[in-house]
Amino acid sequence: MKRKILAILLALTLLGSATGCGSGTPAADQSSGANASQPEESPAGETSGGEENAAAEQVSSSGARVADYPMLDNLDLDGTLKPGMYEGKKIVVACSGANYETVFKIFASLFEEMTGGVVEVQSFPDQLFEKGQMGLTSNQFDIVCMPIAYIHSFAHAGLLTDITEMLDTVASPNYDEKDFLTGMYDTYSRYNGMQVAFPFKPDSMVFFYRKDLFEDENLKSKFKEKYGRELTVPATPEEMLEVAEFFTKSENPDSPVDYGYSGVLSKGSSRFTWFNHLGYFGGEEIGDNFTPGFTDGSGVKALQFMLDLVKFAPKESITFDWDTGNTYFAQGNAAMMEQWPGLYMNCEADGSPTKGKVGYGLVPGGSPCLGGWAMSIAASSPEQEMAFKFCELVTSKDGEYIKAPIEMDPCRASNYERDIFLELGNPVYDALKENLAAASQLADTDIPYVSAQIGDVEEIAIQSALVGDITAQEAIDKIAEEMTKVIDSVKDDL
Repeated sequence: MKRKILAILLALTLLGSATGCGSGTPAADQSSGANASQPEESPAGETSGGEENAAAEQVSSSGARVADYPMLDNLDLDGTLKPGMYEGKKIVVACSGANYETVFKIFASLFEEMTGGVVEVQSFPDQLFEKGQMGLTSNQFDIVCMPIAYIHSFAHAGLLTDITEMLDTVASPNYDEKDFLTGMYDTYSRYNGMQVAFPFKPDSMVFFYRKDLFEDENLKSKFKEKYGRELTVPATPEEMLEVAEFFTKSENPDSPVDYGYSGVLSKGSSRFTWFNHLGYFGGEEIGDNFTPGFTDGSGVKALQFMLDLVKFAPKESITFDWDTGNTYFAQGNAAMMEQWPGLYMNCEADGSPTKGKVGYGLVPGGSPCLGGWAMSIAASSPEQEMAFKFCELVTSKDGEYIKAPIEMDPCRASNYERDIFLELGNPVYDALKENLAAASQLADTDIPYVSAQIGDVEEIAIQSALVGDITAQEAIDKIAEEMTKVIDSVKDDL
């Protein structure tokens, strides 16, 4: 059976390479960015860039040292990382590019200093799933860092180590897996009764809005006059449509911004906006027995809402990639945006027209799209303990402090209350926690082998609806039909 599963994975890898699907569209690269097909996006990944990333690249290229982090007192993991303990040994880590590569090179330098063990970092900004799978089946990698749906696919194929026993026998006394955010282990790390991953990076869509506009007394008065209610940060899609209309200059010449809404709606990212509201209308992407969970009318309602919302967005938004979409909002052209948390870096950057003017909240409707990344150990790795200790270091309480300035937000609840993290002054943390707690829909379909294919099916149909070639109903019918075919092709092996 395992040989058959690997054959299916290989076939789908080749198909993905030929058609351009796969980690070309992972949510993950969304979160600190969002779409791996773009220049290192997030929820899957997010765009790097900015002063923080440039500084991180310099640290990485010069070789990070433990002495660079005097505020951290437990990088040696309760003394379990000892000088020379892995001298002469080497492990290979596979990850996405940009910020991910930067982070792992920093930890590779620290790990070698503390243990003597060499960590080679191989980065793959494109086709991450395909290259990760090929590397795992050919024993090329000891560790992979991937979006959680991809991790689950690899686990289903038997390519990853169940770390349950090592958490008891190898982990340091204070690793404390219960410290991770509520549900993090269940969603990111556990699969089919196994513990297959370490939570690396949490990702959820966040609601960004121009708080200066919502607090403007003149605008509040005009909104109430037109809609008969107070101008408030929208809690529902219906309220969001009213606010979007009010702040769109073609509908309201007095609007101080051109558009009420903006988004990243190009192919590869547009499904996330649909996912953001599917739960509010009572649906889910995958229902019982791997069947579409949105054919009861909920999928049409969520997609029609999206099409109505886009009427109050720039026409170019259906071509916006991560960088373009974030820049557009940060320049002050729109009142609202749903995006992975890394957008705050653009808004709060020195010289940004929106610095200090943006608020962060729960996606209207309360069921945002969930991304996320995790680290796993290859089942074929001959250095299981060394690989475990490297993963433990990266995901430790102190390790998370090293990642945080490079758009890798904490997975651990305690770090959101820790003084050294509060001093970082990240304004999106509270909203991120709120959205993570409410998130119900994974950005990447959590079905082994076919996650990328289903993402392509959804994107093609949604794109056709966005340009007006088909209706919302026709798009949903097409998604359901094609998704069922894809799932049926592997259902016997699920």
